[in-house]
Amino acid sequence: MYITITAQKVQGNYAQSAADFVDYLEKENEGKPLPELEHFFDQQHDEITANEVIREIDDNTAKLKNKEPKFYSITLNPSGRELKSIEDSPEALKRYTREAMKEYARAFHREIDGRPVAITDIKYYAKVERQRTFKGTDKQVRENQLYATKILELKNDIRSINRGELVGNTKTLQKEIQR
Repeated sequence: MYITITAQKVQGNYAQSAADFVDYLEKENEGKPLPELEHFFDQQHDEITANEVIREIDDNTAKLKNKEPKFYSITLNPSGRELKSIEDSPEALKRYTREAMKEYARAFHREIDGRPVAITDIKYYAKVERQRTFKGTDKQVRENQLYATKILELKNDIRSINRGELVGNTKTLQKEIQR
């Protein structure tokens, strides 16, 4: 099992909505009829809509500062052997995810009102992906490499301007990245 934990990726301003990330996770549902959609789930529920996930994450910011991420992406990536042992069952993956999230909550080693953090204290939404899409060798990724390279160059220029190594307008470069 390969596991990653990644903070929300934005340019230092975490006021941005979770919508883009949720839309990305919806990629496998494109073109599928309603009965075949893969829904989000949490510890208690199996059919949570993308809109509900976005609303819940975006509204769960009462104690967060603008410099703190709204969410973290945790990926649980079973090996081919592990998938074979559970017969590639989405339900088994959901059970595993729910157990993993209980352990994740216990691993905080903090207290809330004198008791250890529990799974009920954590808001999470998960989704089973059936296909790995958009690897580095995929056509869509290769076609966008030119844009990714240009964005990287612009970000480097912004850092250089901020350090005083270059002269320029960072807002103009930022707009170019957004375009």
